[in-house]
Amino acid sequence: MICKDNLPLSCVEKKGLQKLMRTACPLYKLPSRKKVTHMIENRYNSTKAFLMKSLTEQNFLCFTSDILTLTNSTRSFLVLTVHFIDNVKGSPILQNVSLCAQRLTQAHSGQYVKECWEEICEEFRIDKNKIVAITTDGGANIGAAVRLFLGNDRRISCMAHCLNLIVDGVLKENHAFSALCDHVKSIVTYFKQSVNAMDQLRSEQEVSGMQEGEVLTLTQAITTRWNSCFDMLKRFITLSALVAKILATKSQTSRNTPDMVATSQLNIIRDIVAILGPFKEATEEISGGNYVTSSLAIPVTNLIRQAVETISPSTSLGLIVKEALLKKVQERLVPLQENSYLSAETILDPRFKKIHFNSPIAVSHAITKISNDIRSEHRRRGQLSPDLRTIQIDKAQEKTESSIWSGHEKLLSQSTIVPEVPSSGSVPNELKQYLDQPLLERKADSIKFWTNCQHFTPVLSEVALKYLICQASSVSSERVASAVNITVPDNRSRLTGEHVKQRVLLMSISDEYWFD
Repeated sequence: MICKDNLPLSCVEKKGLQKLMRTACPLYKLPSRKKVTHMIENRYNSTKAFLMKSLTEQNFLCFTSDILTLTNSTRSFLVLTVHFIDNVKGSPILQNVSLCAQRLTQAHSGQYVKECWEEICEEFRIDKNKIVAITTDGGANIGAAVRLFLGNDRRISCMAHCLNLIVDGVLKENHAFSALCDHVKSIVTYFKQSVNAMDQLRSEQEVSGMQEGEVLTLTQAITTRWNSCFDMLKRFITLSALVAKILATKSQTSRNTPDMVATSQLNIIRDIVAILGPFKEATEEISGGNYVTSSLAIPVTNLIRQAVETISPSTSLGLIVKEALLKKVQERLVPLQENSYLSAETILDPRFKKIHFNSPIAVSHAITKISNDIRSEHRRRGQLSPDLRTIQIDKAQEKTESSIWSGHEKLLSQSTIVPEVPSSGSVPNELKQYLDQPLLERKADSIKFWTNCQHFTPVLSEVALKYLICQASSVSSERVASAVNITVPDNRSRLTGEHVKQRVLLMSISDEYWFD
């Protein structure tokens, strides 16, 4: 409970838990904090041994990594998360486990980070040849570390970071919008600091029939939190009528009351919220850790562009922001098609294949790369390329949703001309037959599809699963960074680096490993 739910050791001394245990298990005595510490150490050692055994049985692994800083003690840790496919009760599951939060004691140079990764791999007996790629943020030091650790072209830049940088960059460059955003922030701050104003906001909603638990409050934008500006503006628009009413009343008795934004400015905010919506949804889609995300990067890029292009802003500022965002998407996201890993992963996802590519060259390069991998594995096994049977997958009827994925559903329903496959003589039969099969529904399980194919196309399936374990974002490691800051609050800032390391692994391990 302490490790899985990220609770402090002192919880064993809380009166509520003690009362619960006396009632539920009168003969059981809660362990002391010191005893719990020893129990955590023992559990860490046994879990680590079980995990190491599981990792040695894997053919391929993928890493995500991030550097975190404990805000209350200014200590830095390097988080390394491993991603792999594991069979749980006969069903293939994409697992992610944070192996380590290693204390950093030197400048975070590429060489030092690389040495830390090597130490972690040695500790967990991980063969570097099994590592397909590493997903990290855009830091130059991390990029250098990946090159030193695995070589060139083995790094995948975190797409969630890229989306956030695109949006932040465009909004900050537009001074008119920045001023409007600051105005909204000042109004939100006023409500956050005024108990009376916030009570009125709640009261107005309750009068309209909302229950206390359903009442909304204004949300403040936080620089370090992704999409927080979007969340603030969206909530402000929702409550704008009530906010205007309260500010008008308050301004009659107080000079410190901020002015409400004008109607024309509200129209600008509505435009911006509509334009930023696809970016918010895309960030959430690619930030998962327990499903395939690597093959989402190229489709999501295409769908963002389509979704933003269909939006018709009613204000000149909204139009400027729209065009600026589309330009940045073209500059920073569209080139993702040239990434050999992301393009191969998309081709090998039976839900997408080639329909979201707009570069025939990128498709050709990806198929050539996959073909070479298939031939290499066949030569190693001494096998011929078999025929691929048609796999029947139950198709769940999807409801039409107002989201970026509506563009994908439209592509599926249309007879779209896609980039051609290279000449059939250069493509293994199993790959060609796979590409000729119809696409699966978007919510189908790609991992399960290829696992079912392993019996009669083992090579193509293995190549596909190798690529699909890669991650489009490093959010799995970043979530650990946030959790560690919760684990080590001000009253536990002296928690040792070794204990932080133990808590990180035990906190991220799946129930199958924890309770086995």
